[in-house]
Amino acid sequence: MISLVKPNTKYKVFVIAYKNAEQRIKNIITQHSVLNIHDKDIFLRQTNYPGFGRSFDLNDRISIYLGWFKDKIMEKLDEGYTLNIVEIHKSYGNRVEQVLKSLDFIYDDDILVIDIQEV
Repeated sequence: MISLVKPNTKYKVFVIAYKNAEQRIKNIITQHSVLNIHDKDIFLRQTNYPGFGRSFDLNDRISIYLGWFKDKIMEKLDEGYTLNIVEIHKSYGNRVEQVLKSLDFIYDDDILVIDIQEV
C-alpha cells in the first residue's frame, strides 16, 4: 500500500461535522476523535494554552487545532451540527481517511469533512 502522507507528517487532523447520524455511524466518526464539540458556550470557554518541550501533549495539540478551526467550528455549531476533531497517526496510512471521506460522500449534508490538516 502506498501512503499519501508526507514523510515528515506525524498526524492528519480532521474536523467532522454531523447531524441526524445513527449510532453506528457516530461510532465510526468518534473512534479516533480527540475532542467532541456540541455546545457553543463550552467551546467558547475553552482556555487551554499550549505547553512546550517535553510537556507538550494531546491537550496542547487540541488547543492548537481549536485555534486553526475556530471559525469553521462556530459556523457548523450555528447550523446545528455536532463536531469531532479526529487525529489519525501516520501509522494508520490513509485507510481511516478514506472511510471518513466516504461517509461525507454517502451521507451528503448529514456528515461533512470540514477540514483536513497534516501535522
